[in-house]
Amino acid sequence: MSCVLGVALLAACAGGGDTEQTPASGRAGPASMARTVEPGQPVSDQQVPHLNVGLAGKVTLVDPADNMESGLFVNQLGLEPLLRIDPEGQLQPWLATEWEQVSDTVYEYTLREGVTFWDGTELTAEDVKYSWDHLRAPESRRANYFATVDTVEAVDPYTVRVTLTQPDASWQYTPAMWYSVIFQKTFAEEAGDSFGQPGTLLVATGPWKFDSVNPATGMELSAHEDYWGGKPPVDRISIKAFADDNSMALALRAGEIDITPTVAGPTGFDAAAGGNSVTTVQTCANTLLSIPTQSEPWTDVHVRRAVAYAINQDDIIAAAQGAAAGPAEHLISDQLLRTLGSDEEVDAALDRVRTYAFDVEAAEGELAQSSVPDGFAYDLTVTATSAPMAEVIAAQLGEIGIDLTVAVLPDTAYYAALGEDEKPLTFFQTGPCSPDPSWAALFMDTDAAGQPVGLNFAEYAPPEVTQLLADGLLEQDPKERLGIYAEVLGHLGEDVPYVPLYAEGNTYGSTEYDLVEFSSFWSNLPWVLSLVPK
Repeated sequence: MSCVLGVALLAACAGGGDTEQTPASGRAGPASMARTVEPGQPVSDQQVPHLNVGLAGKVTLVDPADNMESGLFVNQLGLEPLLRIDPEGQLQPWLATEWEQVSDTVYEYTLREGVTFWDGTELTAEDVKYSWDHLRAPESRRANYFATVDTVEAVDPYTVRVTLTQPDASWQYTPAMWYSVIFQKTFAEEAGDSFGQPGTLLVATGPWKFDSVNPATGMELSAHEDYWGGKPPVDRISIKAFADDNSMALALRAGEIDITPTVAGPTGFDAAAGGNSVTTVQTCANTLLSIPTQSEPWTDVHVRRAVAYAINQDDIIAAAQGAAAGPAEHLISDQLLRTLGSDEEVDAALDRVRTYAFDVEAAEGELAQSSVPDGFAYDLTVTATSAPMAEVIAAQLGEIGIDLTVAVLPDTAYYAALGEDEKPLTFFQTGPCSPDPSWAALFMDTDAAGQPVGLNFAEYAPPEVTQLLADGLLEQDPKERLGIYAEVLGHLGEDVPYVPLYAEGNTYGSTEYDLVEFSSFWSNLPWVLSLVPK
């Protein structure tokens, strides 16, 4: 599983367009197949009494406004969105049966009637309004996804209306994403500040009820017998927490767990698990080398271009231990752009965008034109998980006279370094994304004064790019939007604040089960509904 910054800053990958399945075993499987059953229904008729699921990391709480790390993959077993995104990036019904864009700034959703919460009460528009108001509150970790929302209204028991402050073409996907899930208003109000905490939990509509959470060991879930999609295919689910991939793989080999939906290092995991255990599917996300453009000597574009030419993606992909699904050329994945046009239209739009194929001679030529023609020394700051790839990058740049020292920091120190005024040279897996190309704006984010903020670790903020990103949201016509994002990529190609390293993959591990439709959107829905025996 690809997670931001190598260790899950954002977590839960999602993206758009076609997927490629690359099982380590070489066998074809159902991971790249689409769900063909009705919404809410399981893809398999096999009833499983007890499923043991492994996760690297802890489940500390279940409040969707605050949940992070491994808890996000558990949340979706009980918490559901209004819509589903299919593998082609198209919206499909889930808790909502109909949806309409009434105007450039108004959207309406018709809820499925007869959906009940775990306590037997019916889902209504008031629950949706309360959930989304909770998720978009200023203190919520998800507030940025609702930044353009003005009001959420319960028009009647089965109709929800969202009014935006301005046109936002990316909003269409928000009701289908992991950060827009629905829970019961009444329970949340009664729980108060303890809502979502281990001793209180929450009430939702999904196929599995949250019975207990122990941050040290895991979580227990049981089937919601009156689930609107029919009887859930698994009676009980036990979530078991592990310190790392290796211990989880050994548990799979010993039969202590049946599946894990997230494997960070597929090659090592597969070896420890005994082989034929992992399946990887390419996502919309690309791992990026982030260059601190406001720090010397990185202010010099020739230095940045030299780095781009010196990177040999083949060697980095080999060092990624199966986490890489292929090469990458741009910050915005081609998969995302294909939601705006055909393959031919996307290829034509990208034809004028500058890219950097591996070329040591060209790298040396760019460095010779720079302010540091004889090279320089610098730190490449990473976590322990990323150290093997960092050593490969350091060796590649050493060939042209850039002497990188790999500085390995503990996770907490690494995140602290990202928050410093002077950003480090680093690289990270971008992981989660929506099917809309505007998602990539996170890595070029600016505040009202035009200063870089948030995940803009390259501190890249040209006013013309900021304006293009704003235009990309305001524009509603897909072809016009394709042209806008191609122009953004044009600036990125010339300025090189980020260097793509590889296209990321989602990986699950199991010797007994497969997951149908393990696309970039797998974690938006109750994914155990897609479980099938091998």
